Amino acid sequence: MRGPLRSIAATPSALACAGAIGLFGCAPAMPVSMGHPLLGATSPPFHETAIDERSVDVPGTLRTHVTVIDFWASWCGSCQQTMPALERLYQDRRAEGLVVVGVSVDDSPDEAAAGAEAFGVSFPIVHDGGHGLQYAFGVSQVPTTFVVDRSGTVRFVGRDPSSIQRAVLALMDR
Repeated sequence: MRGPLRSIAATPSALACAGAIGLFGCAPAMPVSMGHPLLGATSPPFHETAIDERSVDVPGTLRTHVTVIDFWASWCGSCQQTMPALERLYQDRRAEGLVVVGVSVDDSPDEAAAGAEAFGVSFPIVHDGGHGLQYAFGVSQVPTTFVVDRSGTVRFVGRDPSSIQRAVLALMDR
């Protein structure tokens, strides 16, 4: 092989770099995650009923490709950007196996429902009144979002909507 492709094909790191920019059609790279004890570990499983009576299970079904678990509150200023961004992502990719679950740490289910309505979200919202999920996931502030792959491993933890989207797309496109 001659020319520039020979040098690209010659080293694995060059291939990874080329793949990251899409030269070979590889999935986008995962963004940098914030440090968290669950990163790389199995997500805590849970079965809850959403405030609209939908059943919520983590891990999901065999059809679930990626699960996003977002801890939020109606009074959270940053959640005003995160929640609508997650809704757009959910609408764009739910048919492909994306599941988004909002976990509200509000004081009451009514506050959670009002917040979900104000943010315009349609994905299931679980009210974590006893803070058991917040404790199980080690969440100390909101928003905090976990992106979980189909095997149940937490692959990304963060707060920035664009990084969350990149993490989801990196896993969805694999």
